[in-house]
Amino acid sequence: MSVKDDAAYLRSIWIYIGLSVFLFALTAIMGYFAAEFDPQIASNWMKELEMLRWIMDQPPILIMIIIFLKNLLASAMAMLLGLGFGLVPLLVVTSNGFLLGIVAYGAVQKVGILYLLAGILPHGIIELPIVLLSIAIGFRLGHLLALTILREKEDLSGETRTAVHFLVRWVAPLLLLAAAIETFITPLVISVVA
Repeated sequence: MSVKDDAAYLRSIWIYIGLSVFLFALTAIMGYFAAEFDPQIASNWMKELEMLRWIMDQPPILIMIIIFLKNLLASAMAMLLGLGFGLVPLLVVTSNGFLLGIVAYGAVQKVGILYLLAGILPHGIIELPIVLLSIAIGFRLGHLLALTILREKEDLSGETRTAVHFLVRWVAPLLLLAAAIETFITPLVISVVA
């Protein structure tokens, strides 16, 4: 597939992309207000994040590899396990949105919105759209599986090949770039605003 074909595919799945963006934004807002109204919820989710603190004690190149592999695994699962009627992408988008909302609330309360933006934007402008695209492709695969079961004529195998193509050609390299930015550039940006 050419870049032009890839762009045409993205235009053809705009509704799934819109759905993933909407669900992510909705659950991020829900997470933010849940943390505001019930600090215990925020505390429980933050404990989960604290278990990943050991990553930051590793050498930078290892941190980058861990971040890349974590994001690649989440994206691949959201995309390819969308064949389970879209349940895995739904779980990935809602849990990540909710968690971001909780983290955003905590960061804004403790250190301010500028610190939050410095910690998210440098790598997030690449990482977030790519993860949401993976989720959108997973939703599409789940939808096509449902249509196939309902005896609609759909090219599920061709769609799965397209998903793998996007995973290899776009998702993996861009997530690697985002992981490098998160490891080496985001901390510098945070140090400027801290």
